[in-house]
Amino acid sequence: MLFKYLQPHIDSKNRQIPKKKQAQFLHRLSSLLQEGYTFYASLTMLLPHHVRSSEDAQDILSAQLKNGDGVTSVLMNLGIPRNYLLSIQMAEAHGKLHQALLVLHSHVAMVERAKASLKKVVMYPLFLFAMLAGLFVAFRTYFLPNMKLLASSRQGNTSSEAMKLTSSLLHLPDVLLSICLLVIFIAFTYRWNIRRHSFEQQVFKLQKIPLLSKWMKMFWTKSFSRELGTLLASGLSLQLALNVLRQQNFQPYLQVISENIYSSVLVGESLKQAVELADCFIDDFPTYISHGEISGHLAKELLIYSDLLNEQTEISLTKWLSFVQPVLFGVLAICILAAYLSILLPVYGMIDFI
Repeated sequence: MLFKYLQPHIDSKNRQIPKKKQAQFLHRLSSLLQEGYTFYASLTMLLPHHVRSSEDAQDILSAQLKNGDGVTSVLMNLGIPRNYLLSIQMAEAHGKLHQALLVLHSHVAMVERAKASLKKVVMYPLFLFAMLAGLFVAFRTYFLPNMKLLASSRQGNTSSEAMKLTSSLLHLPDVLLSICLLVIFIAFTYRWNIRRHSFEQQVFKLQKIPLLSKWMKMFWTKSFSRELGTLLASGLSLQLALNVLRQQNFQPYLQVISENIYSSVLVGESLKQAVELADCFIDDFPTYISHGEISGHLAKELLIYSDLLNEQTEISLTKWLSFVQPVLFGVLAICILAAYLSILLPVYGMIDFI
């Protein structure tokens, strides 16, 4: 019964591009389009190398193209996350599809590198922690009862106090696991609480979280500058470009932010002033906009600024990840010290008895 329930999901996954291959797929698709291949011909060449059930995926692709579905719908059906496809939709409507695919490849590749780095940093300490936790459980199950029985046969409080301290030390993994579960529970509860509100309220609330707000502002700034720069470079006016961004539904946060910017621009504010009033971008963004407006190359400078933020994001992620492993090894060191003390304290407590 369970297999029958899971089979449609498995079949659907087999017709999609695995997450680990998406960056490679997007890069190759961009290269083929730049070489002059059609979108259909490019996918026909790439699907056998990136999809397990390539024949089924090819049949669905043919049916989609016959129905008039665009590039965005096809890529979404192939498993590309929806929140990545705004730039593809913009390029599909206004040209330069291969460039949009190349930019998307860079973003997906950066995310995959960050995930791989986090996995590499975390897996080994977590494996050691699991081994230590098993060792602590074995100590509590076999070692501690025998030591308590031996300590109860002697007079004095020294050994009993050592037994109490040993028992407390052997529960250290339980304490650490409880703290982790509590933090995860609080994070999911807060996330659920935020998602209950409208996207306008979510944007406001996310700006108030001390550590997360910096990352969210950088992400919003990068997305807004890239998408607005792309639309302006395609020949749209500022108002039309903002109108396109506020009407899209691929990135709801960007939709809300663009709505606020659009409202300010309609009443006569410059883009720089509208960005300052929005208060959801990083501090130096208005300066770049002002320079672009004065030089007359706003679209180009917005795209350059987006690339700069992309590099800064990757550098920041690398720095944060470099702190994760020392912290985890510090926790492991405490656990190892607790393991040694849990063995030695009862022994030293009963030396005079022996």
